[in-house]
Amino acid sequence: MQQINQIADHLYLIQQGNNSYIHRQLGESDTVVIKSVFHAQLFMEDDSVCHSVHQRECQDLQNEWKILSQLNHPYIIKPQQFIANHQLDPAGGNLQCCSLFLENASCDLHTLCKSNETSFKIIIKYFTQISIAVEYLHSQYIAHNDIKLENMLVINRNVIKLADFGFSYRPSYEDLLSKWLPRTLTTYSSPEIVNFRLNVADGEYDEFCLFASDVYALTTALFLAVYKRPPIMGKFPTIDDQYYQLLINQPDIFWQLDFIQKVDSQLMREQIPKQLLENLKDLIEGGLAEEYNRITIQEFVNHEFFKYAKQIEAEQY
Repeated sequence: MQQINQIADHLYLIQQGNNSYIHRQLGESDTVVIKSVFHAQLFMEDDSVCHSVHQRECQDLQNEWKILSQLNHPYIIKPQQFIANHQLDPAGGNLQCCSLFLENASCDLHTLCKSNETSFKIIIKYFTQISIAVEYLHSQYIAHNDIKLENMLVINRNVIKLADFGFSYRPSYEDLLSKWLPRTLTTYSSPEIVNFRLNVADGEYDEFCLFASDVYALTTALFLAVYKRPPIMGKFPTIDDQYYQLLINQPDIFWQLDFIQKVDSQLMREQIPKQLLENLKDLIEGGLAEEYNRITIQEFVNHEFFKYAKQIEAEQY
């Protein structure tokens, strides 16, 4: 793909933030997704370097380019190009920005799940692929650090890819850890990240493993895809969260919650084997366990849930 300085033609807005845009660009030979962060009104001394009001966001985009350029995996989004300083004209103004060009995707898994167009079989297929991608990342000693349904991009009905590597990190230096943690706590934040974020200012926090936090986020995403809501009552898991405490301490009661029973009943009507659902619950309990009891990504990938699902699929053909 040729170097592009003016990319106003054939742009279609997908998502917009305070100082960033995500566009899809339709070309004659290919279609790409462009993530752009605006520099605002600031003199650029060097075209190869970001000097910007939004420098941290630009650094995230550069970090994503750097990480993705080192990776080669069928279930990880492929980068095409990074431009540190160019012009984008999405709203009638000549704006300076940095942009990352990525391969095209049709939609994200969050959007697909909301539209109720994902069968249980498709969910299993997609999470088989995403978990293998995370396993590869961890084998490269890289923590994704922002796993969620919105960052799982559907390329076609058969392939999904992990994306958005702006917070990805090789955890080598403890003093840099807070720099690369997501800046807000979410449903996907592990209990240890919540503890870190809430206590880092006071210096009273426990060390934790980013790889284990990736497994927690991946498991939360799987739970959301199946049960259409988080496995917690609040915005993020805390020691006081009623649902999370049930899951950890009284899982039999947790799985009897009304919203879970409703989905389980529907899956049973669709003739999903009871044993497969039991395996799913065992996987979720392992992936959402407290850090010292949580399964690894290797155990996630090789869990009986995926093995049994593959066996069932083979028997149907």
